[in-house]
Amino acid sequence: MISEMVKPGQPVVSNALARPTRLPLFTRYTLVVPVAVFFAVIFLYPVAMMLLKAFTDVPAGAGHLANFAWFFNEETNVRVLWKTLHTSALVTVCCVLVAYPVACAMVATSGTWRLAILGVVLLPFWTSMVVRNFAWVIILQDRGVLNYVLALAGLPPQSILGTSTAVTIGMTQVLLPFVVLPIYSSLRSIDPSMMRAAAVLGAGPITAFFKVYLPLSLPGVTAGALLVFVLALGFYVTPAMLGSPREAMLSELVITQIDRLLAWGHASAMATCLLITTLLVLLAGAYFARRSRNAQQSNK
Repeated sequence: MISEMVKPGQPVVSNALARPTRLPLFTRYTLVVPVAVFFAVIFLYPVAMMLLKAFTDVPAGAGHLANFAWFFNEETNVRVLWKTLHTSALVTVCCVLVAYPVACAMVATSGTWRLAILGVVLLPFWTSMVVRNFAWVIILQDRGVLNYVLALAGLPPQSILGTSTAVTIGMTQVLLPFVVLPIYSSLRSIDPSMMRAAAVLGAGPITAFFKVYLPLSLPGVTAGALLVFVLALGFYVTPAMLGSPREAMLSELVITQIDRLLAWGHASAMATCLLITTLLVLLAGAYFARRSRNAQQSNK
């Protein structure tokens, strides 16, 4: 009986050694406590104070929702909120359109070329954001590099600095790596035989791309797009340096309320609205990602 259960030459492992060791309950909670305290002090406490000031730092005799009523009754605030959402969506679309071919090139190449493309993608992480924005100021100003090149080509000069176009270009350059890497990871997981199978079944390259390759890469596209959109909602340095007061985003108004007017209640109400918008976007993204995943599983 024992000879049938244990093969010759196979080491005998006792049940005590085969079972994974389980840490005592006290030890597990002890390991979690420092992390929980860190997150509570660094993240939860500032958010809680912001929410508290949004409802309590109000004029005498006013209700707890006075700051939010002020925010939505001011036409400028609502316009800037929509401008923030529009700019973030435009930057997200531009990042996805640029990042997808770059990620495809990284998958198609190997060795030195892949490392070179990855180095170009990660290059923004190695320089300061202020330095990058100053570089765009030099390029896009009226007497900058761009207009110098246009003049050499016989084209009329363009006044781009201080417009939403300049803000979109600068934010796209900063946030591009956050889309390239998720898309690249998603493309790497696609089996190359899927495209060959589509070709065998009679699908052309364009049809196979839109029917097979693109749907399989949508999880990476969705993750990168959500990440870029959420990060773009809170951008301050790039719009302040490349834009103008007419192109201001909500984060700039928050800084103005705190730094110049000392209106902590108004600033907290603005930040709370931005936080709620971010949470709604994340919930919508998670909902559509779940639906897409369930649809793919049902088609298998």
